[in-house]
Amino acid sequence: MLSDQPNYHNALQDFNDARLKASMQEVLARLTGKSNELLSYEDVAEKLKLNVRSERGVHEIPLKAIVGSVGRYTDFNRSFLPLKNNDQERWARVKAVLDDLTSMGLPPIDVYQVGEVYFVLDGNHRVSVGAAGRF
Repeated sequence: MLSDQPNYHNALQDFNDARLKASMQEVLARLTGKSNELLSYEDVAEKLKLNVRSERGVHEIPLKAIVGSVGRYTDFNRSFLPLKNNDQERWARVKAVLDDLTSMGLPPIDVYQVGEVYFVLDGNHRVSVGAAGRF
């Protein structure tokens, strides 16, 4: 069982650290008046009148180019750190799998590209785990 593994317990602590960082970033955003929110793909697509999508295959993309999400934009901040404590278990499971050297890993994330930026369709927690490792 994953919850009995040391990687999982470490991942729980990593989640708590990421939540603390997200809280600090929220305070800084309020003090500076700068938005710390992820963009909603739906809002951007509506404003830009986007309606054509095409498959482009698997590519490596820079984490800093991910600026939003499809449907989960309120669950993470602009740095993709988690905003909700109820995501702890799922986030920790993803982190534990990624930290397990014997695992097969996880599939690539799915994104929509708009110009030079990306919106996560599937893989928000995988992006968040990667983002938490940057700080």
